[in-house]
Amino acid sequence: MSDMTPAWNNAVLDVIERRSSTRRFAPEPVSDAQREAVLHAATRAPSAGAMMMYSIIDIREQATRDRLAELCDHQPMIAQAPWALVFVVDYCKWIDLFEHAGCFGEAFVERTGKQPRRAPGLGEFAIAAQDAVIAAQNAVIAAEAVGLGSCYIGDIVENAEEVGELLGLPEHTVPLSMLILGVPAKERPATPHPVENIVMSERYRRADEATLDAQIAEMDAMFRPHAQEAGERVVDIYTRKHTSDFMKEMGRSMERWLENW
Repeated sequence: MSDMTPAWNNAVLDVIERRSSTRRFAPEPVSDAQREAVLHAATRAPSAGAMMMYSIIDIREQATRDRLAELCDHQPMIAQAPWALVFVVDYCKWIDLFEHAGCFGEAFVERTGKQPRRAPGLGEFAIAAQDAVIAAQNAVIAAEAVGLGSCYIGDIVENAEEVGELLGLPEHTVPLSMLILGVPAKERPATPHPVENIVMSERYRRADEATLDAQIAEMDAMFRPHAQEAGERVVDIYTRKHTSDFMKEMGRSMERWLENW
């Protein structure tokens, strides 16, 4: 397990090292300067072909966050946070741009020999999804740097029909991730993260029994006093997440989002 002592002296890496998820927020408002810094950092993220195949929905209305708190697995902290950002995988904007530039016209097809209009496939989804989550992580690090806490909300993909209506999402979009942000209610200690069985040299390697045992021991030690017996953390993840009702709903909704795609 990492001893949480970094071997560097670098301001950016220090921000990454100390960052922990924030689930309780102070009543202090988010300033315009903080918002600008976070959103600018998001748009500075790497993007495939500089296509920026995502959109960021900037949510400040309390009523919208109240509704999202219910739709995202009933999490009151979403309503309590003063700010939320939804990172949308977005190819709709490119369909609109292609049409606006005349790419779907018969003359264009005849002149270029390119195929007529087609819907985006899973290839476009894969690179657009990468664009979206990279932008979100840039926002997370920027938020930490300017004194804001943040927490990822993966449950934004649940209840696809209601979320789609609430946010006005058209076809060829998927709300892949959401961040809630605000001034932390209290100082947060750095959270340890597992390191066993993550980095693999040159190719993928299935863990042997010794590696699996080391992984279990690391998790148990890291999450005590909750884990009292060997393997308790793994069993907790299996029962509380892998077999949960919310994960079933997440799977159903992702199928619905991909139909929308």
